[in-house]
Amino acid sequence: MVKMGAFNLTVGAVLLGLSFNMYLYGFVSYQYVAYKTKKFNDPIWLRTLVAVLFVIDTAQTAVELYVVWEFAVENYTQPRILDKIIWGMPFCSVATAISASIVQAFLISRLCQLTKQYWLCGILILVAFGAALCGIINSVQAYILTDVKKLATLIPLAIAWLAVESGIDIVTAGILSGVLWRRKSRFARVNDILNRCIRTTIQSGLFSSVCAILNLVTFVLWPETYLSAVFHWPLGRIHSNSLLHTLVSRKEVDQTSNRTAETRNSELNSLSMSSRFNGIHIHRETVTESTATFGDKKQIQSLDQYIVFSRPHRNATFV
Repeated sequence: MVKMGAFNLTVGAVLLGLSFNMYLYGFVSYQYVAYKTKKFNDPIWLRTLVAVLFVIDTAQTAVELYVVWEFAVENYTQPRILDKIIWGMPFCSVATAISASIVQAFLISRLCQLTKQYWLCGILILVAFGAALCGIINSVQAYILTDVKKLATLIPLAIAWLAVESGIDIVTAGILSGVLWRRKSRFARVNDILNRCIRTTIQSGLFSSVCAILNLVTFVLWPETYLSAVFHWPLGRIHSNSLLHTLVSRKEVDQTSNRTAETRNSELNSLSMSSRFNGIHIHRETVTESTATFGDKKQIQSLDQYIVFSRPHRNATFV
């Protein structure tokens, strides 16, 4: 006789993980379609990278559905299947490690464009790929073990993988936010864009690092269960969402900043017309990129190196 709650930390955990993953996969799919339909003039390598990420996300989601089917349907009358590591579980770990390393490498390349600190970016890239390698090795060894009760032997590798991955997310987000904050100038358009970029960077780094930490904690404390799947399965989608959101929101940020500039110009014009009737003279100084100082132009140029708003049928590129 099976006790009440006997499957809470096994079948229940993978069902929760699948639900969270499917929810985030919906966002990934939406943003991927939005990216394709907006037709940004991005280089081939970037379009290929986005496509590869979407294929990985789709494949992992399909495999997770298979794992849940095996546990809850195909082997419904054989609860001992829960003590075995079927191939889908290590596959999901490999996919998560690859997705995280791709997104981290992309964000580090943006950091390199801003800071020109190639040695620092090189170290971060090596550490990020080293963490992904630990994740792949961890997954292969889990597949070889085949027994869930032996997963505790992989805790050191899991710590090396997830702790470093979380650290890379935090460090990259922190440095990027600090660099972007120091790039602020007297141009409202530039500051609006920078604030949006800073907010997106912090949110993406925070969500992915918290999820990775919770994944690590649950695995270390309960290695003989599938509780870590609640945070492990959606982790790759969080990284993909952060990259796609950064790419898709370029046009939205550009339109928002343009509307802000138009609104401010309209308010100034209205104030100027009103002041004429009251006998008040207002001196309005307009600062444009053509009249900007060398420091201001440098700020704009450095921002363009981080993110360029590519519009349909334009020759703009994402550098």
